[in-house]
Amino acid sequence: MVYLLFAILFGSLFSVTLKVCQRWQIDTQQVILFNYASAFIITLIPLLFRLTGPGGSIPVQDFILSKASVGACVLQGILFLAGFSIMDRATWHCGVALTTAAARASLILPVLLSWILLAQPAPSWLAVGLILLSMALIVLPAEDEEPASVGGTDKDRRRKAIIALIAVFIAFGLSDFTLKLAQHSVDRVSAGDPVLMGRQLDALTCTIFLMATLAGLVVCLVTGSFRKHKVTWRSLLGGLALGVINIVCTSCALKALGVLATGTFYPLYNIGIVILATLIGVLFFKEKLKWLQVAGLVLAIAAIALAF
Repeated sequence: MVYLLFAILFGSLFSVTLKVCQRWQIDTQQVILFNYASAFIITLIPLLFRLTGPGGSIPVQDFILSKASVGACVLQGILFLAGFSIMDRATWHCGVALTTAAARASLILPVLLSWILLAQPAPSWLAVGLILLSMALIVLPAEDEEPASVGGTDKDRRRKAIIALIAVFIAFGLSDFTLKLAQHSVDRVSAGDPVLMGRQLDALTCTIFLMATLAGLVVCLVTGSFRKHKVTWRSLLGGLALGVINIVCTSCALKALGVLATGTFYPLYNIGIVILATLIGVLFFKEKLKWLQVAGLVLAIAAIALAF
């Protein structure tokens, strides 16, 4: 339960950190890259120390991932990067509360994919949950969160908001499904050995951050981010802060998934993040939610709660 609480706390800070970077006019593309680079370095150092440090003779094989785990890491790294990039735009258009609601309501997607691709039984709440989520994604988009300097009509802004929230929903849903696949591959390798599982999870987390870093570097080079914006201490510090948040959230989520059933973890995790992020958005960023958007939040939380 402690891992779950920490995962909720730090998971709610993703969109908050991106919102702060936007307000400080920091290049969020660089922040996302530095976030994964710092997360990779921070997770790699203790892993190397355990292998080469004094008094330790841990077999290297314990940290070698299976082909299935490596494949999941590559896909997870790409989805991590895509999710953050999409969330960055969504917080720009829709604010912290609504973006977080769309991201966390996506828990229904890994359940649906598990039913289709892994032949797992479909839960009884799936059909009703899909209906509630469809209604929530219709009424959630904000019409006036986007800065006036961006321009465009109200219709254009709403269209962008709808696209942003749907993209967040899909990206985070796929990411959750891939994370579960990665954790499941570690379970099979460790065969119930908690020590081996811990070492495999450490290697898994580190590899995921490495893949996300490489993907982020490619994106920055292709988009010319380093030519358009100089690297500053703000972008480095922002990336470091987001990296620490990412490490704690990902590690706690993986460890919680190893203890709690998927149907228990994801509802508690996502409901907690939606509520906490909404409070932060309203109290600290002064986001004003229309009654229709509040209804959307309630629908999203209701859909998540059905997973119980």
